[in-house]
Amino acid sequence: MIIFVRQIIFNRKVSHTVITVQNMENQENTKVERRSLNDEFLGFRGSENYYKHSYIFAKFFLTDGVKHITDKLGLCWFIDTVLSYQGKSAMKAIKFQIWTLERITEGKNAGEWKVVMYLDSTPVIKQLFSSISLVDDYEENFDIFKIYLADNILFLPSEN
Repeated sequence: MIIFVRQIIFNRKVSHTVITVQNMENQENTKVERRSLNDEFLGFRGSENYYKHSYIFAKFFLTDGVKHITDKLGLCWFIDTVLSYQGKSAMKAIKFQIWTLERITEGKNAGEWKVVMYLDSTPVIKQLFSSISLVDDYEENFDIFKIYLADNILFLPSEN
């Protein structure tokens, strides 16, 4: 149980006191669910084809799901960002990488986006973008998008 006491001051004198009692046992967790772009593409299971993303990153391939999403929504720049880190020796040592595109919802950067690489659940690389632009303003429809990178193949979690 938490008790809040607030005094209302008028003309430098306490006008009245408001006491609020809150029973914390009945409070629900009000954490906002993040809308995942991956939820809209759960139909992609495995991959029958592998696609080169570009000649610059010729040794990396996209699965059917990643190719479909990047073409449909204009997320090629996100794939470029992920692959641009792969030349670093420290990144080559990480055999399974988790990459996300996330909307920042709190703090001074709220409304901006970040690309994050996770090791387990620890973010190790963050790159901020003040804005992103997708086909048909699709960036308003989600808060997070996740892909994996292993054996030089980028794939959706549902394609694992």
